[in-house]
Amino acid sequence: MGGQERAYGGLRLERVVAPVLVALACLLLFVWPALPESLPQRLVSLAAVLLVAYCIFDAKVLRVLWKAALVAAPISLLGLASVLALLPVIDGIETGGAQNPRYLYQGLMAGGVVAAGWVFTFLVQTWREESARDKALNETLLALRSEVFDYLSDLLELWERPAPDRASEEARLKALIATMLGHDARGRSVAQRIAEEGYEPFVPSGKEPVVLTTLAPNLQLLPDDVMQPVIGFYTQLGDVQRLAQDLNGAAYRRLGRARRAEIYFDFEEVRLQTVRVGCQAWLALNARTRPQKEEPGVFGLLAEADTSRARPDFEALVPAGADDSHTRDGSGDAERSDV
Repeated sequence: MGGQERAYGGLRLERVVAPVLVALACLLLFVWPALPESLPQRLVSLAAVLLVAYCIFDAKVLRVLWKAALVAAPISLLGLASVLALLPVIDGIETGGAQNPRYLYQGLMAGGVVAAGWVFTFLVQTWREESARDKALNETLLALRSEVFDYLSDLLELWERPAPDRASEEARLKALIATMLGHDARGRSVAQRIAEEGYEPFVPSGKEPVVLTTLAPNLQLLPDDVMQPVIGFYTQLGDVQRLAQDLNGAAYRRLGRARRAEIYFDFEEVRLQTVRVGCQAWLALNARTRPQKEEPGVFGLLAEADTSRARPDFEALVPAGADDSHTRDGSGDAERSDV
């Protein structure tokens, strides 16, 4: 299933409904025999259908019209109440024939023009505010999408390497995860090599999320279906960076093999979860950003993949007679207190 068909990112319904409504409007205007015969009435019908289609296609129009309706409703009710209150007066004037009520109609028309002008000014101002909001939102989505893609670009490069003929997507995905975990020729992960060989890997902490830090005030603009995976991704990314710092510390290296292997296994699990949530975040961002990019197939697969693994018995993997901890004199002196 492609990412554009999933709940967290996809082809929005209005992109299909709006063109259909526009085509239906043209059909009703020129073909449908039940329409009124006068051209002005047909044009009014066409404009009404096009307005509905545009409102569906662009949510900004719907938001502006809704705000304008909230403002115009009290004015309209006040105007209607005034007309109803003046009706007895107008009827009395017309019945008595003492005075022409035309001045009352002129006053009502003048008041209606003033009220319509005020509502129109509000419409223009609201349209500008919504346009600025949509522009800021799209720029934020573009920047976040670029940063998330930068984190996942190495993953995409691994996926695009030549694969064996007739290899299924499931097999390719399993091989990709094995490569991410640093499996050696015997299929052992780094955590298993730590327990069996005492291997001491160096773990890069990765780059700081510059875009997220810069655009933090704009995160409130994100839609709910985008906010959750994006915040989840950056939270997981922060956990990965903190764990990487701990794994490179002297305190970690003083632990025994089994304990170090267990901690590194947890680090691998967090990193896999970060990649999975990152794919979900990119798909959600791409679905809302204009223009959209073509979705890499591996992102959709990893977004829905179950990356959980069974935890090995690391105590059993440690060879008999291997040192259980690093207790050499002077190890980790830089982190010890002078007290």
